[in-house]
Amino acid sequence: MSTSTTPDTLSRRVLRYAHAQGTGRSQFPTPAQVAEASGPLPDGAAGAPGSTLPYGTTELLERAAFPAGRVAGADRPAERALLAAFGLQRAELTNPYFEHRALPSVRSLFPVHAFLTGEGPARVLDVHRHALTELPGTARDSARRILLAGRYTRLPAFYGPLRGTLTELEMGISLRALAVGLELFGVTGHLTLPASGEALSELGLAEGEWTWPLTVDLPGATPGTGSGAQPPETREGRGGDRLRAAAPADPSLDQILAVNRTQSTLGEAAPAPLTRAVPDDAAARELSWAEVLWERGSGRMPRGLTGMAGRLRQVPEGSLTGAAAWAAVPPPGDLLRRVAEHVDVTVAVQATDGFEDGVHRLTGGRLLPHRPGPGALAALERDYGYNLAPGNGCDVRHASAVWFCSVRQRELVAELGPGAWTLAQYVAGWITQGLCLNAAAHGLYARPARAFDGLAVQRPLGLAPDETVLLSVISGTPRFNGLPLDLRL
Repeated sequence: MSTSTTPDTLSRRVLRYAHAQGTGRSQFPTPAQVAEASGPLPDGAAGAPGSTLPYGTTELLERAAFPAGRVAGADRPAERALLAAFGLQRAELTNPYFEHRALPSVRSLFPVHAFLTGEGPARVLDVHRHALTELPGTARDSARRILLAGRYTRLPAFYGPLRGTLTELEMGISLRALAVGLELFGVTGHLTLPASGEALSELGLAEGEWTWPLTVDLPGATPGTGSGAQPPETREGRGGDRLRAAAPADPSLDQILAVNRTQSTLGEAAPAPLTRAVPDDAAARELSWAEVLWERGSGRMPRGLTGMAGRLRQVPEGSLTGAAAWAAVPPPGDLLRRVAEHVDVTVAVQATDGFEDGVHRLTGGRLLPHRPGPGALAALERDYGYNLAPGNGCDVRHASAVWFCSVRQRELVAELGPGAWTLAQYVAGWITQGLCLNAAAHGLYARPARAFDGLAVQRPLGLAPDETVLLSVISGTPRFNGLPLDLRL
């Protein structure tokens, strides 16, 4: 191994990358790079043949009570699970980012795509066509699998290296959404973490634009045995053009890709069953699963303005204990769980029955006082990156809770290696999607954000000086209700 790729060198690169996006973000400014984002589908998929997805998934979910209800005996359950996880829910016509699904996404761009293999060429979930669209030139694959891959270039280039973190956080969000969908329809999958780009090559996706995929083997497949598809070199002229496509000129992509590919240092992880994504004690109002998925939202403003506005009100204890139950469900597999042990969950609370105002920490599935006292959320608003302005709403001070996932990245990388940084994003995303669903079940919005000043929030939250915030979730009562257009089929 050359000295440029030793584990110590990789660890230093990852730590600098992590520091530049967290506590040290302002010390490493990235010049704005304005460029067109990639399209909503992988190259070559738009207009390709597709198979229509089943209708009536919402009606099935309407008969399943939240949280314990399940759908038994549905036809094409894996495809219905995809719709429950990623399907269109509504368009908010007064929202500048109007497309809403059961999971949040930066600017409603949804850079993470779900692919299905087996029974012919690989296909990508195309929610706008309500179809699985073929990826031209991919080999026929007998293994029935769902793969999740994030396209960094889907996000605007002015995000710079932050596109890496945002996309990988959405990978974790998407994994939890998929796991919930599979659980609802009684489908047992097995998750395999990537140790190479083999799956990316099999899908014919450009190496310079995509994350390495997460693979979920469906019933009937042998977990962890690969697809058995023809290798990429035998598909020359049938799909290799997408594989060979040059990435757009963007120096930040090299850094993003280098960090994502350090997952190879983690080695092969055993396939892990996706058996539990919903907590047993997630009490809520009397709602169906269809209603919870419909109500998930990130906060609204009127008249096409950006940001969020809320109103402070006393909320029931279950809104917070339910959120803690969702956050405490471990991600699948030993390796992700070892990473999760390094991810701390802290929440600033106010006006919640059964809880003193102040900062609490999740310990052993319970929220324990960490820094009690009023005023924590007002202090946090001063450290939020999108201030209240004539064209933007900022109402952190009126939220019920603001959640933070944080990690001591030096300890994480020292114990588990440089690839653990990417896995920590997956864990934070996994937790975040649980918080979002719980909030929807209690009539609250939940807004994931990377906009808090990492250094400034350490003091009010009582974080350690070397603790980096991975992601936050602002949750409260919405002040505005936009005009929604139902997009469910």
